[in-house]
Amino acid sequence: MTATSAPTSRRSALGFGTLALGLPALGGLMAAPAQAQSKGKPLDLTNRADFLTAVQKMRGALDDRICMGYVKGVYYGVVDTRLTPLYGVLGGTFSRYKKLPDGNYEGRTFEVAYFTDWNTGQLLEKFKNPYTGETVDVPQTRMGPSTITITADGLKISAEGRGLVVKHRFLPARVVNDDVWIVDESMVSTPPDFAGPKFFYNEVTTLQASLKDLNDPKLMQTPTHVHFNGVVSWRPWLKMGDRPGHLLGNAAGRRLAKMTDYPREYQEWTAKYHPDVWADPGKILDGKAG
Repeated sequence: MTATSAPTSRRSALGFGTLALGLPALGGLMAAPAQAQSKGKPLDLTNRADFLTAVQKMRGALDDRICMGYVKGVYYGVVDTRLTPLYGVLGGTFSRYKKLPDGNYEGRTFEVAYFTDWNTGQLLEKFKNPYTGETVDVPQTRMGPSTITITADGLKISAEGRGLVVKHRFLPARVVNDDVWIVDESMVSTPPDFAGPKFFYNEVTTLQASLKDLNDPKLMQTPTHVHFNGVVSWRPWLKMGDRPGHLLGNAAGRRLAKMTDYPREYQEWTAKYHPDVWADPGKILDGKAG
């Protein structure tokens, strides 16, 4: 993308999905090549290789299974620091990974998301903007597949992200008893010389899993809870023009073991509007969808 084109979609690559380039190494992580989890040996989450193993088990999987997950929540409008609930969001991701010779992980990932009535949870097709009074069409969101590389420093993305200023990193693990939290932090914006409307997308996604599960070498993927916060420019479909303010997103969800673990409404909407996704997401991830 050039500095004069519109920003690309961001969320198939951020936090729950895939966008972003790696930053310098995390403070406190030892410079060691990433490797598979040592059998029977507890992870040292201050060690670079063990930290990456934990990230991959929480965010995806150590093997090549299809990884799935969702978040469900609300987007607020923020004007003069005042919050106004606008609409709900229900987003799901699909991904698959392989381990690289250097110990990092390469993945393919895509997302299908829906905007809903924040109060009833019903799928939105029209939305009356409380700031403008205008009724606008509400799009569905489908992004990807995108290719990423997961390292202990952060994510690296393919050429899709060029033209945006992108920063991504994983914060050091927080451990309390059996709970482990790892924060996935992304900051994306248009460059200073961008000729069109300015755009920014900041996301902080917190992953939570059991230390016992992370230390189990038999588990290629851990049950993981996900909490999402996002600070985002007005979406174009809201038709806010140059009005000051932004969006604040708050959502929570989890990684899933099978497709029938998605929320019931997500299953119904995806089977109806994206039947190829519901029939075989693996074909899409592998580039074999017709």
